[in-house]
Order: sequence, then C-alpha cells, then structure tokens
Amino acid sequence: MICAYCDRPLICDACGAEFRAVDPRQYEAMSRAEVAIDCPECEAILICHWCKTPYDGRDETEEG
Repeated sequence: MICAYCDRPLICDACGAEFRAVDPRQYEAMSRAEVAIDCPECEAILICHWCKTPYDGRDETEEG
C-alpha cells in the first residue's frame, strides 16, 4: 500500500513490515482519517516509516 500522506510505500515505523490490509474493512478505513489503524504484524498504531505520520485516528489539528 502507499502512504496517504507521502505517497511512498507504507512501512510500519515500529517493526519495519510493509503494511497490507488484512481485510476489506481495514482497507476502507485507510481512507478515513478518523479511524485508527494498527499494524497487523506488531499491533502498534501504524506510523509511516518515511514521513512519521501516525494513522491514529486523530485529526492533525487536534492538540494533546
């Protein structure tokens, strides 16, 4: 898959695994910024290795 933010291959920053959606629901969630995505390999919140953007379901403008 490609990172929605930097257009590079989506690789988990925590474990280095290339992200592949495990089912259609997870694939669909990738297009919704408000849905947190976990890495299927290490189960950490997915963070792009390249741009360090977390797929944590939080709006970029949220504080805290």
